[in-house]
Amino acid sequence: MQLTGRQFQQFSQVLRAAFTLQRFDMMLRFRLDKSREDLALGDDYEEIAFKVIDRSQREGWTDQLLLAARQANPGNDQLLAFAQQFGVAPENTPARSELEKLINQANSYLDIAQWRTKLGEIETRVCRVEIQGDAAGTGFLVGPRAVLTNYHVVKNIIDGNGAPADVQVRFDYKRLSDGTTLSAGKVYAVDGANWLADYSIYDPVDLQPMPKSGTVDPAHLDYALLQIDGEPGHEPVGETTDPQAPPRGWIEIPAAEHDFVANPALYIVQHPKGAPLKLAIDSQAVTGLDANHTRVYYRTNTEPGSSGSPCFDQNWALVALHHSGDRNEIPIANEGIPIRRVAEMIASRGFGHLLGEEEL
Repeated sequence: MQLTGRQFQQFSQVLRAAFTLQRFDMMLRFRLDKSREDLALGDDYEEIAFKVIDRSQREGWTDQLLLAARQANPGNDQLLAFAQQFGVAPENTPARSELEKLINQANSYLDIAQWRTKLGEIETRVCRVEIQGDAAGTGFLVGPRAVLTNYHVVKNIIDGNGAPADVQVRFDYKRLSDGTTLSAGKVYAVDGANWLADYSIYDPVDLQPMPKSGTVDPAHLDYALLQIDGEPGHEPVGETTDPQAPPRGWIEIPAAEHDFVANPALYIVQHPKGAPLKLAIDSQAVTGLDANHTRVYYRTNTEPGSSGSPCFDQNWALVALHHSGDRNEIPIANEGIPIRRVAEMIASRGFGHLLGEEEL
């Protein structure tokens, strides 16, 4: 990962804005096992940053420095913006000019810094769901140890065609734009016999191409709530011994019903085809709801492997669980489950305490 002169200068500025000198020293020590004093002496932060980056360029660990900085401060919008050009951020994240246009189109009050900050936080909470080591879909944390995905992603295991030990989730998978794997990510197993807290099957109507006929049974919401062995939501991002590292956190489920008609923007953070995270955005995405409001239809792009992805509105509020693409040769729309339907069913079955840290 070789930096141009302009990128070198940008990286120095971004690092100094993201960390105090003390926190910069701690990031190097706790995440890269490097002593800053061995790399650059003195207390002139600008000179120190220059020397550290220069050393990383000569020794070939600039990519690890950038990854460590992003993991140490995942919500920093400037780090995310800088990382975009190297692939150390969700693919398809818009540049500033495109962001301004999207935010205006969606009538959002978010500014660009807030927008990127939220994306940086969400990025660490979305995972790849794997079965026997192969990518099966996408999931996301909704509590300290609870991952939400689609029922059909883990159906074979539920049906007994495999064991819970075959299921794992992978966070923070990173690959540079040249295809080099920067980080294999952090893997968690599911919690043995308690791995499946709750689930709801999909409906036969879901298997039809659009336009569909018939009505979906409102009890068929195609979700699976997985319990993880450990509490990734309370643990820091990446491998670190830093006692001050912020926890990963989870995606909160809003208490209010989302108005898809008045707010048609829809963003999807996903692992399509098992690849590193990609971001799909459409400011006028939603095309409608089914009769009983258990399905929402939208144009936002997805691919195989995107099943179980979180869908957000223009202000990064969680609004739906993506569960299928159109089966037509020329797709009409993709389809998700409004998140309030899912949360209400989970709570009604006695598992609401797994969503966040309090009962709904």
